[in-house]
Amino acid sequence: MILRRVSLVQILAVGALFSVAACDAGSPGTSNGGAGSTGNAGSTGAAGSTSAVGGDTGTAGTTGSAGGDTGSTGTSGSTGTAGSTGGAGSTGSAAGSTGTAGSTGTAGSTGTAGATGTAGSTGTGGAVAPPAGRSVGCGKDIGAGDTPGKYAKHNITVTGVTFAKPATPGGSWTNRIYYLDLPANYDPTKAYPIHFGGGGCGGSIGNGSGAFKLLPENNTDLIQIGLSYVWPNPGGACFADGYADTPDLPYFDSILKEVETNYCVNTGKVFVGGYSSGGWESYMLGFARGGIVRGISPAAGGLRAMADRPPAANKPFAAFMVTGANDTANPATGVTGSMAARDLILQLNGCTGTATADYPDYVGGGCQKYTGCPADYPVIYCRPPGQGHTDGGANFWKSIWALWMSLK
Repeated sequence: MILRRVSLVQILAVGALFSVAACDAGSPGTSNGGAGSTGNAGSTGAAGSTSAVGGDTGTAGTTGSAGGDTGSTGTSGSTGTAGSTGGAGSTGSAAGSTGTAGSTGTAGSTGTAGATGTAGSTGTGGAVAPPAGRSVGCGKDIGAGDTPGKYAKHNITVTGVTFAKPATPGGSWTNRIYYLDLPANYDPTKAYPIHFGGGGCGGSIGNGSGAFKLLPENNTDLIQIGLSYVWPNPGGACFADGYADTPDLPYFDSILKEVETNYCVNTGKVFVGGYSSGGWESYMLGFARGGIVRGISPAAGGLRAMADRPPAANKPFAAFMVTGANDTANPATGVTGSMAARDLILQLNGCTGTATADYPDYVGGGCQKYTGCPADYPVIYCRPPGQGHTDGGANFWKSIWALWMSLK
């Protein structure tokens, strides 16, 4: 639209022409004023206020006020209020606030729980380490009646016995004896290895001497325990280890607890050995108390059938075994023979393969060491040629002691 400037003279002339009929023409004037509202569109020109000319046009709008009806055109200036629509731009801000919802990403911190995977390191704990420590008896004075360097008889009340079979006449499963040999010059501040020895059926342990002793009575390095038995047998008393509820398992437990309570014991070096019935006892204690028993050294013993064994500890232990090549009393073969016991120990200790190397440390000969076994849990199996139901003798005992002392 083109806007023209109107002179004041022209406006006054027109006003003179219409002044006479002002009342009668008011209504039509009003309609004309309405038309003037069309001038609202001219307000669009106001947007052109960006130019100086547009600004002048706005001034012309005031001129319209001179006409009463035309003044209504000025009202259209209110259309400028619509500029408030620009406020809708704030809508952009509001929408932006939706971005705040992005904070939900923080929930990703749940991923931290993945740290639980670290617990997998527990698998490392699967590596079995030999037990170690000092017993609560360290620092205590020796008991009355004990003389270092000499076996002394001890009476003990055994707890935990459930065995229902009768003992020998005059014997008892709960009132037992054992023999204790403290090292010569025993030092209550020094933790000593301990060895439990068991003899064959009808042995002479009752006369006060230890059975299957690794070192002499007057040794300075080892606490030795001589085990006794009360199980009736036509050939003499034996250990009753051929039963799942054998009374000789709680017998061992009770002795170990008593000695560890009163004397200084290296709890990581608890060993068991024996001949014949004592050999069977050694196998039984190894499987039932692995993790407590560090190693076993059975001679001419055997492995009871599964149903006749106490529950297994399923913990590894070192083993040095001897069965004479000509042993017919407890032959090495068969499901209860020492070979079956050996194979079970190899599996329990996590040995790989069955490769062996000669083990010349035992002069009796016929010994093989399984090379795939962990160093902490060696397995040595001997079949001395030409020997029958033998305990291996002093040379075997010396070899056992040397092996035990080599273990950490």
